[in-house]
Amino acid sequence: MTRVPACANNRPDGPRFDNYCGASNNTCPPGQTFTATWTQVAGEARWTNEGARCTSDAPAGEPVVIPAVTVADLRRVGLPPSPVHLQPDTGQALLNVPLVLRTTGGTVTRDTTVLGFPVTIRATPTDWTWDLGDGAGIGPTSDPGRAYPHQTLTHTYTEPGDRTITLTTTWSGEYTIAGLPYRPIEGTATTTSPGVGVHVLSGGNVLVAEEG
Repeated sequence: MTRVPACANNRPDGPRFDNYCGASNNTCPPGQTFTATWTQVAGEARWTNEGARCTSDAPAGEPVVIPAVTVADLRRVGLPPSPVHLQPDTGQALLNVPLVLRTTGGTVTRDTTVLGFPVTIRATPTDWTWDLGDGAGIGPTSDPGRAYPHQTLTHTYTEPGDRTITLTTTWSGEYTIAGLPYRPIEGTATTTSPGVGVHVLSGGNVLVAEEG
């Protein structure tokens, strides 16, 4: 096995890989150089990237390992609550008639810093949990729901009154530093939407006199 430190945008076997070195001035503290270590797989021509380091130019300097990003970083970058969409969207629901539920949104990207290093975090919703305000709930489910007439998530209220619907989203994350391949973040983050009020109406039969 051969291990070599190399400029992070050049593989030891020749072809350019990714422009990591172009980000070196923004990645490493002053006086340090951004490098990556490549390992050649035993008996093969294939090389693998073991990750990058900031190496000090000072004689006594030790390599500085680029920090890992934790779930605490995922939780602090300001993930958006998932919106609550209802059909009908009048703020009212009929007793014993299904109310259609759905949400929208997808992967979001946030730029931040961790221990002084610029980091890009990519977060993706994995499941949703609905609180329907009457003691019932749906989820966790990976189904965001669909609009009528192709609805997949509904709820039927059996008692009249005012209800508040909230939606909790669970997010998974991954991160990259200086264009290195994305790495997963251990753990998950959650966001909860503002409550959406629904007034449940009870219907009734009305006799209408015939004309004539």
